[in-house]
Amino acid sequence: MRIFPLFKKAMIENFRDWKILIMGLTFAPFFVVLMYFYFGEAVESYRVLFINHDQGVITKDGNPFNAGQALVSEMMKIKYSDGTNMLKVSQEEELAEAQKRLKKKSVDVIVEIPENFSQILMDYKEGKRPDPAVVKTYGDPANAKYMMAAAWSDSITYQFTVNWTGLKGPLQLETESLSQLKSLTDFDLYVPGLLALALMMLMFTAAATLIKEKDKGTLVRLRISNMVTSEWLLAVSLTQVIIGLLAVGLTYLTAVMFGYQTEGSLMSVTVVCVLSCVAMIAISFLVAALLRTIFDLMTIGCFPFFILMFFSGGMFPIPALKLFVVGGYTINVNDILPTSHSIGAMNKILNRGAGIGEVGFEMGAIVILSIVYFAAGIWLFTRRHMHAN
Repeated sequence: MRIFPLFKKAMIENFRDWKILIMGLTFAPFFVVLMYFYFGEAVESYRVLFINHDQGVITKDGNPFNAGQALVSEMMKIKYSDGTNMLKVSQEEELAEAQKRLKKKSVDVIVEIPENFSQILMDYKEGKRPDPAVVKTYGDPANAKYMMAAAWSDSITYQFTVNWTGLKGPLQLETESLSQLKSLTDFDLYVPGLLALALMMLMFTAAATLIKEKDKGTLVRLRISNMVTSEWLLAVSLTQVIIGLLAVGLTYLTAVMFGYQTEGSLMSVTVVCVLSCVAMIAISFLVAALLRTIFDLMTIGCFPFFILMFFSGGMFPIPALKLFVVGGYTINVNDILPTSHSIGAMNKILNRGAGIGEVGFEMGAIVILSIVYFAAGIWLFTRRHMHAN
């Protein structure tokens, strides 16, 4: 068996060309740092600005009561499961000043409480039927948070009036969490995609290994020495799997350093990463077969890399362009990229606490795509670069 000498040679060659190796290992961790400082560490909060015109009333017990201020207090009690405030509540005296803040996008929604809010609620509680209180909300449709902020403020206002007056309407709203998982920040949601980004960098290290061997004529000499292609393929693949796991490990540790916490098993993630490394090596064979020099890889090779980076769904949501349905699973256009399944599997494991059995479809898809890309890449690479003439 000549696998170990070939493996040793491939590993030495990767460390010898340390610039590409360093780029592959540090590219994704750099983006982890960038995403953390861009999105921050807090979960999504909505900024609600109150204009409380409520004059308040004196209850039968002789105590002053201001329903508007009580509503503001209720809003401030709404928290995520980790204790973070869902609504950032502030107050303003004049509507004109509040609207200026809304235009500057320093608040997401304005809630205006009428002067007779307390009196109307008191009348309803005593059995009277005055005209309903008009609570106005103002928002900017150009602000993506506006609708969610308005929905929460309207829902809490409705529930507050029902509870205080004791009146039961024809509708009762109930919410129930599907799991006990922690609230996810934008940064948390990006981590699986950033881990996949670390794997995508294998396209450069693996393809560079293949192209350099071709440029130096090593492949021809190895073929003349009766080297078995499968041995050389296995040696190169093992080298790149190790580099891929190192890159993913460094990326994950960087995310943990900034407060990321996983809900799932790291062993399950490792299995997905190994399969994904193999898939990226398969794509690298196809890329290396179509390119001639390292310069081509660093220029033309960026095109397939950006396809993987942007169309796998890790950087931003991709619209679902349906191809067909298999066993209840919808196959979309971007599902021909193994990294899209890698991101899906790692998101389920890391952020939803899924087990290895719950990502069986994704792992099966990665394996099938790896076989397809390997078959195409090895056939084309052998045809173009491995003739011992």
